[in-house]
Amino acid sequence: MTDTARSIRSDISFALILGGLVALASLSQQGDGDQQMTASEKEYCEMAALWQQDARAGFAEGQRSGWPDFDKKAATLCAPILSADNHQLALR
Repeated sequence: MTDTARSIRSDISFALILGGLVALASLSQQGDGDQQMTASEKEYCEMAALWQQDARAGFAEGQRSGWPDFDKKAATLCAPILSADNHQLALR
């Protein structure tokens, strides 16, 4: 095998290994939903959780903290953090 052929083979191997590592890193980040939430989505979820907690506690709408679920998406968007936040909110 010539030096040029070895160099090309080495470059191709390196590219395949690098591509595999990038694909693996991408797959490992897909399961991390909480980190992929934007700051505004996280704030929306936290405020909706506060609103829901005050509603369960019997506060009238005018006296509740947080925000109502304006976009009607808290159940789907916030499901991963609502269960964790409800416990944290109860401690406040």
